[in-house]
Amino acid sequence: MATTFTTLGDMLLRRYVVDFIAQAQQLSAPIYSRLRENTRFIPSGDGAFFPIRLDGNESGGGWRGTDDNRLPAAGNERVKQHRVRPKKYYHTVEFSGLAEAVSRRGGEDAFAAGVTDAISTAVKRAGANFEVTFLRSDGTGRLTNVSGTQAAVTTISVDDARPFRTGQVLVALNNTTGLRQAGPVTVNSRSVSGGTITVSSTVSVTDNDGLYISGEQSEAAAPAEITALGLPGIVSSTGTIYNLSRTTFPILQSKTIAAGGAALDESLLRRLRKQLLVETDVGSMEGFAFITNWDQFDRYTEISLPFRRFNDMRLELGADQALTTFEGRPWFISWAALPDEVFMIRLDAVERGVVRPLSIDERVNMAWVPGMDSFTVLMKYYGENVARIVNQTAKITGLSVPTF
Repeated sequence: MATTFTTLGDMLLRRYVVDFIAQAQQLSAPIYSRLRENTRFIPSGDGAFFPIRLDGNESGGGWRGTDDNRLPAAGNERVKQHRVRPKKYYHTVEFSGLAEAVSRRGGEDAFAAGVTDAISTAVKRAGANFEVTFLRSDGTGRLTNVSGTQAAVTTISVDDARPFRTGQVLVALNNTTGLRQAGPVTVNSRSVSGGTITVSSTVSVTDNDGLYISGEQSEAAAPAEITALGLPGIVSSTGTIYNLSRTTFPILQSKTIAAGGAALDESLLRRLRKQLLVETDVGSMEGFAFITNWDQFDRYTEISLPFRRFNDMRLELGADQALTTFEGRPWFISWAALPDEVFMIRLDAVERGVVRPLSIDERVNMAWVPGMDSFTVLMKYYGENVARIVNQTAKITGLSVPTF
């Protein structure tokens, strides 16, 4: 039987079921995939709503010094409402008429193999995007900033070149107005050690312009929150989160230590742990984890390894992330994490609120593009990263960055 778009579309839906896609994502999103998925994340109307307790009835209880039979004045339980709006992620795979004809020439198996290979790659790239978003996103999709004003260049100096991949299409937006300053241009290469990216055509940019994936922002107004919140957006002591002000409600503030350019050491890590556990009345580190870039973990081991060897203490190292710990708690390491920060979070305090898991859209599967000799397969995801216990997160900022 000849392969048709109907039969091939059915085959894709059968093969690329949600469970298969989720397993493939774990290959490119090892840290993000550890977050628990909340299957009861049910938006209604303007978003998904859930309560956050600000403080309790502390004045309504107390010992009475005299036998006067007077009851203490009652206090109120203060509860506010978080509003979480699901974000949308799309990944479109397109095949030209020529690619279809060439692959079909090799037979049905060759045609099907070409399509399924492209879908498999798309799933892994989507996983990589989710990982970068969780580790770096403030909600706007900003990858990093331009470092210094540069005119008519193809090699752009940036604050951090780690999040860029060859083939990405970028725009430079003014950090305040969101107006496009340059682009779209395609990334040809990057240099992490040099802090540069090379793009497909000359651009002129100014210091602190933000670099974004083309098409995500409107490019005509201040950058809006359009991507899922990552650690920079969740672990903060300023701004708003889920429609509530952290200044008005300090319980929504994360614990932050400003390192001021100092190198990471055990003292800073213990200060972070102490502030988080003591100030949030958490009795132990059970359930917490550290998340950093490789550079910060390497810097920590440079200092701690000789000391621990001298004291005959155990330093857990190894290729397996599960073997990398600090005081018995997991230390997750990623190439994409911010180079000058260390995060400490309670893993079950942040979850994936998923309305629709990443999957093939069966309604427009294998659809021809109007007016074009090509067809597409659309994959999409609706969801948001939900921090239900915001104050049980912490970070160290402004650390010195070791030489790459």
